[in-house]
Amino acid sequence: MPENYFFSDENQEIIREELLDEKAKSLAQSFGGNDRNSLSQTQLRRFFNDLRSLEKRAGDQASFEKIKPLIKMVKSKVAYSQDKIPLSFENFMNDSISAIHTKRDFEAFMLHFEAVVGFSKKYIEKK
Repeated sequence: MPENYFFSDENQEIIREELLDEKAKSLAQSFGGNDRNSLSQTQLRRFFNDLRSLEKRAGDQASFEKIKPLIKMVKSKVAYSQDKIPLSFENFMNDSISAIHTKRDFEAFMLHFEAVVGFSKKYIEKK
């Protein structure tokens, strides 16, 4: 994943459009399916809600620095769930979280994740 994964400009002002459209749709499709390791809506929402609660605590850059370790810790929750989630979701979460370095990165990731959640309604079964 490139260092500036979430943005199309060096000033980190313009979020890559495809993250909120084609890429989000493609990811949602890859998480669904009928196999044992397909992601459920409940699992997806649990991860999203955990990160959303951290986002609310982020505030300014100084506050973000305090919660950044908690954001990185989500990767341990992903690892714990590895036998219950598809590899595509595991890779999405680990790669995305690794690319978060600033509050702005985290905001962009959350928009990307929100778009994935939106598309998931069409592609992921409610279990």
